[in-house]
Amino acid sequence: MKSSAMGRREFLRAAAAAAFSAKYLRAQSASPRSNPASSTPLPKSLLTPNTDFFIRNHFKTPSINEEKWTLEIAGAVTNPIKLSYSDLLLASSVRRPLTTECAGNLSGGAGVSTAIWSGLPLASLLKQAGIQAKATTIIFHGADAGDAEGMPPNTHYARAIPLDKAMDDSTLLAYEMNGAPLPPEHGFPLRALVSGWYGMDSVKWLTRIEVSQEPFQGYFQQQYYVAVKANGDRQIITRMRVNSKFLRPIDAEEIRTKTYQIDGVAWAGEAKIAKVELRFDESGFWQPAELAQSPTPMVWTSWSFPWKTPQPRQYKIEVRASDDQGNTQPPSRDPDRKDDYELNTPHRITVTVRS
Repeated sequence: MKSSAMGRREFLRAAAAAAFSAKYLRAQSASPRSNPASSTPLPKSLLTPNTDFFIRNHFKTPSINEEKWTLEIAGAVTNPIKLSYSDLLLASSVRRPLTTECAGNLSGGAGVSTAIWSGLPLASLLKQAGIQAKATTIIFHGADAGDAEGMPPNTHYARAIPLDKAMDDSTLLAYEMNGAPLPPEHGFPLRALVSGWYGMDSVKWLTRIEVSQEPFQGYFQQQYYVAVKANGDRQIITRMRVNSKFLRPIDAEEIRTKTYQIDGVAWAGEAKIAKVELRFDESGFWQPAELAQSPTPMVWTSWSFPWKTPQPRQYKIEVRASDDQGNTQPPSRDPDRKDDYELNTPHRITVTVRS
C-alpha cells in the first residue's frame, strides 16, 4: 500500500472514537465457542514473516483501490449492507494467530504458514445483516477472475462454507497480517480466514458475501477442490488434516556433531496436537519428540528431538503427528484417492552423519 494510504489508516484509527457511526457494526460479546488460540501468546519464532508466507492464487492479483472498494453482504438477509474500507478499520477488531495450509501441500512442503491476523469475526456482520430462516450456506466472492482449460470463461474465484462454520468466532474477515495491511498477493484489502480449514476457503480480495438457502454450485466448489475416489465418488474438501514437518535438518544435510537437535512443527486444524514421534531407518520404533508449548487448535506447535548421532553413515528419518481426536498421519497415501489433495503422509528426509 502507498505511504499516503498508511497515513490515512492511522488517521482513521485515531478518529474512531469520535467519528465512526455504528450503523452496521457493533461490538459483540465473546462467544463460549471463542477460539482458545485468540488469547494465547505465540512465540515470534513460530510466526511466518509476510515475505515468506506461502502464496497460492488462481488468477492474476487484482489491483484494488481502497477508496473505491466496498464489501457487500446480501442474499438471504433481512438487512443487506455495504461497507467501505474505512468502516472496517474503525470497527471493533480482534487479533489471532492462525495456521493456514494449501490443500495441495506436499508432505513436508512449504505450503503452510502461520501469521497473526487482525480483523472482524464474520458472525458479527452476519448478525447485523439478519440471516433469513432456512439459510445454510455462506458464499465468499473474490475480485480475482480468469480463464483456464476446462473452466467457464471469466470465472471468478468463489468458495462456500456452512452457516455454522461461518458463525463460529474463529472465522474472520482479516485486513491485517502480522501487524501490517494485507499485502496485495495475500488479499488486500480484505480476505476471509476460515480457521482450521484448508486455504482455498479463505477467499482473498473479498467483494461480496452471499447468504444462501441452497448449496453452492460454483466451479471451485464442485469441480476443483474435491476428493475423488476410484469409483468416481466426489467429496468437497474442507478441514485440515493432522500433519507435521522438519524444519532442521533439511533433506540431504550433512551432520558433523555428536548431538543434534532436530526441530519441526505440527498442526491439526480444528483439533489439537497430542503427540509427535520420530523414526529412524524405518526401524518400526517410534520415539516421542518434545512439544515446545501447550498445543491449541488452529495454530501449529513446535517440537524438538535431541538426537545423539550414531556412527557415520546415511540415515532416513521420518516424523508423524497425532491429534487429540485419535487421528495419526497415515504411513502411505490411500490408493483409492485419485486427486492431489490432503497429502499428509509422514515427512521423510535423508541425512548423512560425518565423523
